Amino acid sequence: MTTRITALIAFCGLLATGVLLGGGVVQAHHAVAGVYDLNKEVVLQGRLKKLNFTNPHASIELTVPNKDGTFTDWILTTASVQTLTREGINKTSMKPGEILKVTVLPAVNGHPSGFIRNLTLGDREIKLFFGDGRD
Repeated sequence: MTTRITALIAFCGLLATGVLLGGGVVQAHHAVAGVYDLNKEVVLQGRLKKLNFTNPHASIELTVPNKDGTFTDWILTTASVQTLTREGINKTSMKPGEILKVTVLPAVNGHPSGFIRNLTLGDREIKLFFGDGRD
């Protein structure tokens, strides 16, 4: 009987630890404000280098020309695969070399990365980040 109680207490302790740690991961995952500047938007236009169509968020590598003739590769996080699919975007919708225009929330640390708010694909502008929990 004592062994069963000890095992049950140990199991409950592990379960509680998992919930506490797992909750922190979920909270950290959605801490967009800590990584990206929610008060600033940057419009970028460049060539798609790569589309990573994976969860929890898809990402785009975009090569953007600078005014001095050099190029900067931006790593841009976007919505989930489910949100993209709901908007009619799949892993073959964008091809490497294609010109894309995006409005991003830039990284607060100044690195060439951001969270895509809007994506212009052809003649269609797609809103991907609402900032109110719908993304």
